[in-house]
Amino acid sequence: MFATVFYWIIIAATGLWGIWSAAWSIIYVAKHENGNLWIFAIINVLILALIGLADLIYSTEGNQWYWFASTRADISLLVYMLLAYCVLVILQVIFGFTRKPKKA
Repeated sequence: MFATVFYWIIIAATGLWGIWSAAWSIIYVAKHENGNLWIFAIINVLILALIGLADLIYSTEGNQWYWFASTRADISLLVYMLLAYCVLVILQVIFGFTRKPKKA
């Protein structure tokens, strides 16, 4: 039971933060404030590491029993969240570069 509840907490928290981060990234790109994307990229890399750790724990039934004393069979949303954060971080790094004006 705890494994399922914790799984949905992870999915909800990372999903909401991912939407928030993507929305503000779009706002910053629209305003040409691309340098602000770096802080989101750094935070999202840390979250990506935590999602990877959760995926490692949830990937085998033995790890789930060790950490949670219960199991969760379907972890597909966790894998999709991991992939979505990879794409989000790559886009934030690409758009985070600011072009320096050419000297006249």
